[in-house]
Amino acid sequence: MGYEGMLDLLKRIKESKQKLIGDLEFANDWEYFTQDPDNHFEQLTSTGPFAGTLEAFTTGVKLRTRYSHLLGDSGVEKMRLWGSDSDRVIDTARYFSAGLFGLDWQHAAELIVIPEAADLGADTLTPTATCSAYLRNLTFGHDYGARMLERFQSTYLGLVGDRLQEQNPHMHFNDSEIYSMQEMCGFETTVRGSSKWCDVFTRADWLNFEYARDVIHYYRSGPSGGNQRESDIQISTHDSDIISMISTLDIFIDSQGLPTDRILTARNWRTSQMTPMGGRVIFERLTCSEDSGGAEQSYLRININDGIVEIPHCSTGPGSSCPLEKFVTSVMQKGKELGDFREKCHLTEDLPDRITFLHQ
Repeated sequence: MGYEGMLDLLKRIKESKQKLIGDLEFANDWEYFTQDPDNHFEQLTSTGPFAGTLEAFTTGVKLRTRYSHLLGDSGVEKMRLWGSDSDRVIDTARYFSAGLFGLDWQHAAELIVIPEAADLGADTLTPTATCSAYLRNLTFGHDYGARMLERFQSTYLGLVGDRLQEQNPHMHFNDSEIYSMQEMCGFETTVRGSSKWCDVFTRADWLNFEYARDVIHYYRSGPSGGNQRESDIQISTHDSDIISMISTLDIFIDSQGLPTDRILTARNWRTSQMTPMGGRVIFERLTCSEDSGGAEQSYLRININDGIVEIPHCSTGPGSSCPLEKFVTSVMQKGKELGDFREKCHLTEDLPDRITFLHQ
């Protein structure tokens, strides 16, 4: 529904000239948290205890504390950072860089912006915007997640609507409006630090909302995300790209798909754990030796939001890490299984079939 739908709902409430009571009484005087939603919505927030600017800067400081020995000497050679061509992503990268390198970060690092353009093909940070087969596939493409979301929403939003209408018989709220109220709880909390929209719903309602978010990402970008599942392993920027990468690595996979007629309580697939605000996936390369005189071996482990996550069938190294050579082999094999990005996405021959801007 987005902010436009929420503004339409608020307008409808005011034009009804009826005072709301009960859980929605506060909405009689509630004002949207920005005067310019067209430009401010879905951008990096700069106010409140959960501001995106604060999260990005703090993350940079944390990583400087943890990985300062890897940064090298400042001024010798700039470290390259890549960000997709989205205002909030670019702003996030800048605040992150200030935390990692200091306020004069531009002397130590270079931010390279990769456009979110369809004609980049596979040479992109955002394959969700370039894979035309995924975008156009009406059965298992981008819209698959939205359809599965609607199926699950129908199991609980109607009951919430009945409760709200019982308190306010003159107002009927459809499923889309009620779901947008739940989304508004998160958006407003991020900006203002709290939101009265959160109190409209019960704990059971929020467990349903959590699962609804899991469903849409699972069927849009996750293990059952159709052609998106066939994208390359990549550096990610938006949450959908992070989820695609995680699912390609077979992490957090359940033995069954997510049902849409009930909550699968015992599940590994939880987007709140994978892509919270400021979510991050870090690939750590370790060099270890079995004893003081032994030969050194290289390993890789995956750190997702400050937690080490085992790579399936590859966790025999120190700290549940994966032998680097084995990891590289498995990634190469995965690429062969999934096929050529350009071919799978139905792209023309003149478009790139691989990433060229990243050099290691």
